[in-house]
Amino acid sequence: MLRTVAAVLAGLVAAIAVITLVEAVGHSIYPPPPGIDPMAPDGMAAIVAQMPPAALVFVLFALVCGGLAGGAVSARIASARGLTEALVVGALLTIASLLNVFSVPHPIWMGALSVAIPLPAAWLGARLVTRRRGSESVGR
Repeated sequence: MLRTVAAVLAGLVAAIAVITLVEAVGHSIYPPPPGIDPMAPDGMAAIVAQMPPAALVFVLFALVCGGLAGGAVSARIASARGLTEALVVGALLTIASLLNVFSVPHPIWMGALSVAIPLPAAWLGARLVTRRRGSESVGR
C-alpha cells in the first residue's frame, strides 16, 4: 500500500515538474502580453484569449509530456505492473485540467483536449515502462 501511494505521489510530482518545464519553454517562445497579471483570474482569461493557437497547442503538448512522465514514473515505482497507479495519476491530472477549464475560459477545442489528454498519456507512459520491464525479464 505504501509503495502504491509513493508511486502515485512520485508520478504526480514528475508530471507537474514536466508540465511546468514544458510550459516555461512555451512561455519563452510565446510570452504573455505585458501588463497583465496572470495570478488574477481576469488576467489569466485575458492571456488565454490573446494567445495564438500555437501557444495553446504548446500547453497541450505540456500535458502530453507530463502525462507520459507521470505514468512512467508511477509505473516504474509501483510493485506490480503499475498501470493502476499510472491511471490514478492520469485521473488526477484530468481533474486538474477540468478545474482549469472551468476557472479560466478556454477555446472549446482546447478545453476538450486538455481534459481528454492526461489519462491516455499516463496510460501510454506506463505501457512504455512496463513493456520495457517485460522485455528485460524475458532475457533472464
